[in-house]
Amino acid sequence: MDAQRLVDAQRLVPAAWNTIERYFELLQAHVPADRMMADVLTEDFRTGFADGFVWEGRGGLEDFLRSRSEFFDEEHAVEQVSAPVSLDGDRLGVHTRLSFSLRSRKGAAARSDEFSGKAFHWWEFAPDADPARWRVAAQMVVGFAELNDNAASLFAAPESGLQT
Repeated sequence: MDAQRLVDAQRLVPAAWNTIERYFELLQAHVPADRMMADVLTEDFRTGFADGFVWEGRGGLEDFLRSRSEFFDEEHAVEQVSAPVSLDGDRLGVHTRLSFSLRSRKGAAARSDEFSGKAFHWWEFAPDADPARWRVAAQMVVGFAELNDNAASLFAAPESGLQT
């Protein structure tokens, strides 16, 4: 990569970071799929596991949100964002490393369960109508590290989705 393209890519890191933060803000607030689609996602949005189950489009998003609706007190903290790379058309891609912590309570249990660890994602972004913003076209899990036992069980079968 020549020096100018590297500088241009580095300038896009804050925009990628901001887009990811907007996505997690809505996800953690458990907003409806329509709001996520209107605010931060593309119509062809997909999420899931790079080598496994993938939820696609509006219907897939609704299923994904239902599958994770039992979680509360969520935190996703982005720790690292790679330099953006140009993809087909006007889309960009980045890799991220983040730490996460989710809580879930089954039935009338007196205590909640914590799910925590690190996740590595591949993100794809498309330009928004507002030239200062981007939209998430894909958020794909490419790996995990430091999973506690609950998180290891949750993500034990990536070909089937979440094990809630």
